[in-house]
Amino acid sequence: NSIISPNVDDTQFTTLSPGENDGVVYEGNELHPICSFGTPYHYFVKKGTVNKVVMYYQGGGACWDTNTCVTIGTFDKDVNPAGSDNPNNTTTGFGDLTNPNNPFKDWNIVFVSYCTGDIHFGDANRSYNGNPTRHRGWHNARTAEKWAREHFVAPDEVFVTGSSAGAYGAFFNAPLHLEVWPQAQFSVLGDAGNGIITSDFLNN
Repeated sequence: NSIISPNVDDTQFTTLSPGENDGVVYEGNELHPICSFGTPYHYFVKKGTVNKVVMYYQGGGACWDTNTCVTIGTFDKDVNPAGSDNPNNTTTGFGDLTNPNNPFKDWNIVFVSYCTGDIHFGDANRSYNGNPTRHRGWHNARTAEKWAREHFVAPDEVFVTGSSAGAYGAFFNAPLHLEVWPQAQFSVLGDAGNGIITSDFLNN
């Protein structure tokens, strides 16, 4: 079911909100997009005026145990569609659609937001000291990919990128996108992904 001209705005980002219980089916898998502690997942899309696609993976830390996931929480746990997570509220970089020097201002953009602590590639439910935690980054990312695949059928160029945790999201998901759009000119850029966590940081 391919829709070449998506019913989304070409002047700003549109918020899409798949529900966990909707059971998004993609490539034989039933996806349940949600944030780690049960808040709704949202991602953002903008239609461009050229046949090119940016897949951007938002940063926001990572977690792997009680200390990092619950006690101090070293990751962004929610997606706020009205706040700083919404790229409409960004005034720099590719989000600044009014900047003539922005090379992506006319591209189709899928902003894959982040709230699962698993660098956009988790598929597990865990309990840390009695706190249920959903590492569903793979579900969330694949839900966004499904939408992109159905709406941008044969782009001439695809640019996959992300910052911090999103750099790893770009690395892990880019091969999947290459299978979706094998005819496209393809580029991948991971920005600021080499995070260094010290014992002092975690303990103090």
